Amino acid sequence: MLKSVKVGMIGCGGWGENVIGAYQQNPFSQIVALADLNRERAEAVANQYGIPKVYTDYREMLEKEQLDMASVATPDFAHRQAVCDCFAKGLHVFLEKPVATNMEDCYAIAEAAGKSGKKFMTDYFMRFIPQFRDAKLAVENGELGQIVQGYARIDDCVSVPTKMLRWSKDSSPVFFVMIHNIDAVRWILGKEVVEVYARQQKMKLAPQGCDTPDSVQALVTFESGASVMFDSNWILPRTYDGLNDQFVRLVGTEGTAYINITYQGLRVFKPEFQGDFEHSNRATVYVNPMFNGRTTGCVERSVGHFVDCILNDTDPCITIKDAIEPTRIACAIQQSLDTGAPVKL
Repeated sequence: MLKSVKVGMIGCGGWGENVIGAYQQNPFSQIVALADLNRERAEAVANQYGIPKVYTDYREMLEKEQLDMASVATPDFAHRQAVCDCFAKGLHVFLEKPVATNMEDCYAIAEAAGKSGKKFMTDYFMRFIPQFRDAKLAVENGELGQIVQGYARIDDCVSVPTKMLRWSKDSSPVFFVMIHNIDAVRWILGKEVVEVYARQQKMKLAPQGCDTPDSVQALVTFESGASVMFDSNWILPRTYDGLNDQFVRLVGTEGTAYINITYQGLRVFKPEFQGDFEHSNRATVYVNPMFNGRTTGCVERSVGHFVDCILNDTDPCITIKDAIEPTRIACAIQQSLDTGAPVKL
């Protein structure tokens, strides 16, 4: 049995760096090599986290390094080839959400995972946030009765598509942010989606040359009869009280679950902001807050869970079906946006 896991990191851009600290501080994992198209950025991250090898071509890394797993954090639309190449090399794969932005790529990744026999998990880290876990337990324990309806909002500040992402025109609020709540609500309810009906707005980003929706609303019906409105935009103003805004409410016949991730108690007011991503509300760093020089929060838990699964030869809590179903729902939402009509799944 392995005593530690040797990790090859593919991508260290906007999100990749968030998971690197979790691997490096885990006593049972170590990133031995990092691949990113931007060598300058890769070398800076490698120096910061003590990663010994840097590559600009992940395929060269796969050929030269002795790895147990790969952690893939390329842009949403660029997952398939890297993941399939990693499975072909006999590696376990930890993939950032979503699996892909189309079902063809999802099925190809699922097939490659099945053929390899290696472990695979998509980083739907909302499942590792206690508030979402406790909401799921409340539903399972019957505390809410039968879920009737819900509202799930997750938004981003405009600096995300305009400053953080170089490829926002190739994504949308659906695949970049809404998909988190799609996965979380599906998981909490334990039910499948049977129909979606969506609308979008393009008033801010498109006139600036970024042809992607500003905002999307999707009415999603589950097999139980519950309907949930998923609402996401990524044009909150620079002065908004937080980089993100997330709120979920699920109303049942016997009770209601109310999850407010945005406001958790700490705001720091300063004369002016420093940089594009500073806000007064500090609670939105729940994803990977630093404490005593260590990454904590749901990213640490998600990464640690997958490492444990490899070491103990157990199955990840997020299955392949769990991984690809949010993309199937997101693609149906996109189809509804394109046609203006409801879409049955």
